[in-house]
Formats: sequence, C-alpha cells, structure tokens
Amino acid sequence: MSQNQLSNNKNLDSSSSFLVIGDIALVNLKNENEIDRGKELAEKILRVNKYIKSVYGKIGTEGEFRVPKIIHLLGEKKTETIAKEYGLLFYVDISKVYYNPRLAEEHHYISQISEDGEVVLDLFSGIGGFSIHLAAAKRAIVFANDINPYAIKFLNASVLLNKKKIIGEVIASNLEANKLLLMMSKKAKFDRIIMNNPTMIEGFLQNVNAVVKTGTTLHIYALIVKDKLEEKVKGIASLIKSSRIDYIKEAIEYSPSKSIYRIDISVQ
Repeated sequence: MSQNQLSNNKNLDSSSSFLVIGDIALVNLKNENEIDRGKELAEKILRVNKYIKSVYGKIGTEGEFRVPKIIHLLGEKKTETIAKEYGLLFYVDISKVYYNPRLAEEHHYISQISEDGEVVLDLFSGIGGFSIHLAAAKRAIVFANDINPYAIKFLNASVLLNKKKIIGEVIASNLEANKLLLMMSKKAKFDRIIMNNPTMIEGFLQNVNAVVKTGTTLHIYALIVKDKLEEKVKGIASLIKSSRIDYIKEAIEYSPSKSIYRIDISVQ
C-alpha cells in the first residue's frame, strides 16, 4: 500500500478505511463514542503497516481553517510529518492544517495542463499542493494564498524542500480570500485560477470576476449532492461573467450522496 492514499488493507476489516499522510494514519470517527473502535483499528494498522508511526482519529473538521479535530489513538504522539506526492515533498502538521492526500492526482493533473508563462492564482492553497506541483512542472508564477498562517508557513517550508525541482515561482500570502481578490483587482488578471474550498465556494465567486480576463481558466472544487449536479454547476457558472463550462469531474466521493467535483470553466 502506498503512502498518501485512502487505504483499504486486505488484513483489516473491509469497512475500515483511513488516510495515510507521511508516516501518520488518520482514521475517520463519527464521534468520541467510537474511540475504542478506533484504537482497535489503530492496532491493526500499526501491525500490518510498518512504516506508519502514529495513528490518530479524526472527528470532522473545526474552525475557520477547516482543521481536523484529532484524537491520538496509538503510536508516537506526533502530528508533524512529510507527505510525498509524485516525487514532491510537503511538510504537514495534521493538528494545524487541512490536507487531503486524495487530491494528489488533482494536484498533478492541473500542473500538467498548465503552461509555461502563466500567472496563476491558487486562492485556497493550503500547504501548497496545487502551487508546488505547478511550479515544479511549469515556468509559471503562482500566487498561493491561504487564510491559515500555519498553512502558509508549511507551504514556504515545502517550497524550500523542493527547491531543486521548482522551475517556476511561488509567491505566498496569508489573507482572507475576498480581501485578496479586491486587493488584486487593480493589479492583476490571471491566466488560471484554482479555487479549492468545496464547502464554502459560493461566497467567493462574485469577487473572483475582478481578477479574470478573456481566456482565464478556473478550476472550481465544490461539494455537491450527486442528483443535483447539473443544477448546481449551472448556478456556479452563472456567477462567473462570460463563462463556459468546459468539463466536470468527480474528484472525491464524499459520501454515498455527495461528491467533491472539479468544475472547469473558461471566460469567453
């Protein structure tokens, strides 16, 4: 089983799934009443995955920064680790930042379809998954922004960690997204904009119009009820001026009824 994937091991109960972030396993728990079940699962995880050093339970996310609410289950009591995606390294502290290793394929894909010379805005960058992938693949300028100061701290550290692979430039900022958009509206129009904030995305779509131009491509990640997909996507696109829906992809299944979709939109 590779690191940084949603893992289902044949030696574990078939219903058991967990995220692997570096050498830390993160088990989803419904609530604190499931801690005993979580500890049983943690024992199995450590027994069959020798590279995992720590196991934590995750009970949802909390606060403005979408940080996981975690409980130590077994193994070393450490929350910092280094995650690996397609040969790139990322500093992560699971107690301070939101990070989903299941987005590694998306990080890589966006970097591959981008072009040299682009000016890119990664509006909700987190620790820099999209930004660092893109700057390592293309000679682009990437403005990476996140409201969580710890995310920007780890992003900057990860830029240094990958400095031999990065051929573009990453410029980081720690601002509320709408404030950044208003600040940038008089200074820049972007070739590509990445908006990965699936549960709150609609609160930022109006202001993003201030930094687009003809030819801008937007990659918008949104949590959508599956049977409302068409209606929801049209609603999102309607908030972007002169927009055309180019592609819709299910990026992550969130639950049986909901998924996080990537909506690719171009400005005409």
